[in-house]
Amino acid sequence: MLPLFEDGAGRRSADPLALAGPAPACDLEALALLLAPPALLGEFVPRSPWKGVERVPGEIPQALPGSLPRAFSRAVTTMTADAGVIGVLVSGGLDSLAVLVHALRAARGRRVIAFTTDLTDDAGASAAEVVRRLLAALALPAELVVLDPARDRAEPVWSPAGPRLDALPEANAAAADRAAELGVQVLLSGDGADELLGVPRFATAAVAARRGLRAAARYAADVAASGPGLPGEVAAVGARLLPRGVRARAYWAANWPAWCDPVAPAVLAEPYRSAATTWARQWVDTQIATHAGAGRSWAEADAQDAAFPREAIPPAGVVPEASPFLHETFLAAALALPLGDRYHPGLPSGYLRCKAQVVRLLPARALPVLPRRKQYFKAALAEASAAGCQAPRCVEAGLLDGDALAVETDPAVLLVVAALERWLAGAENKAAAVAAG
Repeated sequence: MLPLFEDGAGRRSADPLALAGPAPACDLEALALLLAPPALLGEFVPRSPWKGVERVPGEIPQALPGSLPRAFSRAVTTMTADAGVIGVLVSGGLDSLAVLVHALRAARGRRVIAFTTDLTDDAGASAAEVVRRLLAALALPAELVVLDPARDRAEPVWSPAGPRLDALPEANAAAADRAAELGVQVLLSGDGADELLGVPRFATAAVAARRGLRAAARYAADVAASGPGLPGEVAAVGARLLPRGVRARAYWAANWPAWCDPVAPAVLAEPYRSAATTWARQWVDTQIATHAGAGRSWAEADAQDAAFPREAIPPAGVVPEASPFLHETFLAAALALPLGDRYHPGLPSGYLRCKAQVVRLLPARALPVLPRRKQYFKAALAEASAAGCQAPRCVEAGLLDGDALAVETDPAVLLVVAALERWLAGAENKAAAVAAG
């Protein structure tokens, strides 16, 4: 799902810098959009960062009903077919564990190496210890490489496609560098699983239709403390009777209240803050109109908003990186899955019940040892966001307001600021013009 780009003459390339002409110039307004609320939290790149170059809208595979485990296995087999050594980025979560299990099946004697950065989650658990426990309990014959997030850091490879939107780019680059040293030829991850297979909000009716009323009641209890909660679930059932346009606007108000009238953060200097705010409001209006035109239920709209637009993060090093969850074979099967099937009432925790389709990708014997809760790394991300507290290139170019940046504390904003600063440094090395105008 890496993007394609097009210049004014209709030429296309995966490398936008090749289309930007002999004197490439950064589009600062396009970069500012990364801090507009939809892109900031949705983690996607709205526009090409180069003047005179446009992003080609990505194509979504047509839904194709079929076995999800078989589609996943085919995706992993295809992605690893030419790799003598296979790498998998693992975190201790279900998604990367599923990738590792299927990579080992596809390997047929080839070397498989698991890489984990030993972050400490918000509950105090070590990611590496969780991974070690899973490898031992499931007797998975993968080599394990553990990286220290404080010591193992590297500079990620610069991409002309735009700033990297991963939260820990230096840690990811260190893993990529270690993979290259060990001869890894493809590095897989579990990216995209939550967005594609997670149970959407407002799915009570969808779960009832597929799993029955008792399952729907259990689902409602599982999501009662998150997002719009039970009031949102009740409202979604009643909203099915509303006209399409009213239903879509009511959905947006219930699900994305902060985005009903989005305003870009104060760290953006003018005129970029105003431009980003205008774009954000237009984007919201377009999304609502699209949901209305498609006649989506609230659950269908939330599932669509979770999965798309989807940004493929470029490799952090020289080793190709990819996620089988985003492979077109698996995407087609996943998009055909009824939303109610994403939930299963028979699993032993709310986390697993809402990850039922990922659990299906794992062997049945794995169930007793699977994590019962989701790991969160807010403290680690907050620490990483400190890199965005200073951004001299962005300030000098007129993109950011230095005074506002000095008092900014939102980790999400600061992580994107750090990504912008790093990307502009790379653009300068390519002799690109980065000044305002």
